[in-house]
Amino acid sequence: MKNKLLKLSSLVLLLALMAQGCTKDFEEINTDPTAASADIYNPNYLLTRAQLGYMGSTDFAYETWRVNLIYCSTMMQHLSNVNGYWVGDKTRNNLGYENAYFERCYDEQVKYIVDCVEQTRGNAARSNVHNVARITRVLIFHRLTDLYGDVPYSQAGLGFYQQIYSPAYDAQADIYDNMLRELEEASDALDASGDPVTGDLIYNGDLAKWKKFANSLMLRLAMRHTKRDIGKAQAWAEKAAGRGVMTSNADNAFILGDAATDRQTPCRNSIVMNLSYEIPNMRLSQTFVNWMKSHSDPRLFVFGENTDGTTDPNTTLGMPNGYDLASQPISGAPGYPGSVDGYLRPRLSVIGKLTGPTFFQTYAEVEFLLAEAAQRGWSVGGSAQSHYEAGVRAAMTHLDQYDAAGTLSSAQADAYLQQNPFDAANALTQINEQYWACTFLNEYEAFANWRRTGIPNLTPTSFPGDITGGQIPRRMRYPTAEYSSNGPNIEAAVARQGADINTTRVWWDQ
Repeated sequence: MKNKLLKLSSLVLLLALMAQGCTKDFEEINTDPTAASADIYNPNYLLTRAQLGYMGSTDFAYETWRVNLIYCSTMMQHLSNVNGYWVGDKTRNNLGYENAYFERCYDEQVKYIVDCVEQTRGNAARSNVHNVARITRVLIFHRLTDLYGDVPYSQAGLGFYQQIYSPAYDAQADIYDNMLRELEEASDALDASGDPVTGDLIYNGDLAKWKKFANSLMLRLAMRHTKRDIGKAQAWAEKAAGRGVMTSNADNAFILGDAATDRQTPCRNSIVMNLSYEIPNMRLSQTFVNWMKSHSDPRLFVFGENTDGTTDPNTTLGMPNGYDLASQPISGAPGYPGSVDGYLRPRLSVIGKLTGPTFFQTYAEVEFLLAEAAQRGWSVGGSAQSHYEAGVRAAMTHLDQYDAAGTLSSAQADAYLQQNPFDAANALTQINEQYWACTFLNEYEAFANWRRTGIPNLTPTSFPGDITGGQIPRRMRYPTAEYSSNGPNIEAAVARQGADINTTRVWWDQ
């Protein structure tokens, strides 16, 4: 992989660049990152750079555009696009797009966060930075392994530290075991009286929020085990809840974008840039719009808008998935194929602001996970109904974090709950449909939770050249370059998983 030999060229240069906030034109050569002297070295800048990479890479957020939006958002039927290269809900056969996250993650996230962890290891004066970096490392790797399955983990990024240039692919079960332990140990080690964490773009160094975030990630990872090991899922979910998870929308994990940025700058809102670029041919999915309409959901006109300015749900249409302008037009569509203006488009003035947030985990998600755990009879405090209702209220009322124009009131949330009360007989479906709705635009997570639960019940599209046999994919495929550069290790991973194809299920999805 590309991160085998690439490292920071000079921490002096890095310091100068990162001191400007969001940065441009990082120069990278094979320079030992441990060579800088202590008086000029600050690992907080490595933390900043890793978090920016997680938000989305440079060059129009190559991996966010391709994997989060082109693939996951259309597979999960939140969005629909009639451009032929939006293959997630069509041919599903663009290997380069599928590879994008793997390639960019190691280059632009893993190498920086591993450097931060390794260079602060055993340094009492940098203990908090070290442990926030460990939590951030889990955040980075759990998305990566969820997308691909077995990946280089324990040896990744250690070329300069242990001379490992062809890292082994760890089994996903082992990765999950280690990530859970890391979250527990790192959050326990955070000390409010210790060193300040000044490079943190998510919580601005607030260690109490980092503890909640670590425990909330622990809960998410615990619930990934519900198919594979229900005992482990319960044990870790109960542990996470007991340790203290997010308690309000003020705990939401996100990074705000910067409007004064461009395609090459790593601090612009990468999702927004791609929504803006694609909007001529992109609309909210018929599946998602119909679900919101059937629930009288006030988020309908926060997430979307009609081009003629109307706000009547009865005349509002979502665009069906699985069509393109060239080879499979939408039969009987209003204005199509000349235009898609008859369908609800993303409301860019609210969810499409360059200064808006890129969400990584929200309080609403946490409450829905707790609701599911409680419904299963686990000891997480509170009832399934109380957590469901708290999750709905949080999902409705946090949208002002996009923009004030997205504000939904507590009264609107209460009215929604009156129309959509908790249904114990249908609880798991109800809870996880709400999880699907509240992870709109965080499509990586929507895709993961759908694979775990099968909720919502999505109907696959039918498109010429479909290589999955009419199935929604279960994973992304590995980069072809890995077979030549890291052959024995990737071949062992493929043999362990069964096959490097879209329909192979990752470990926790079996």
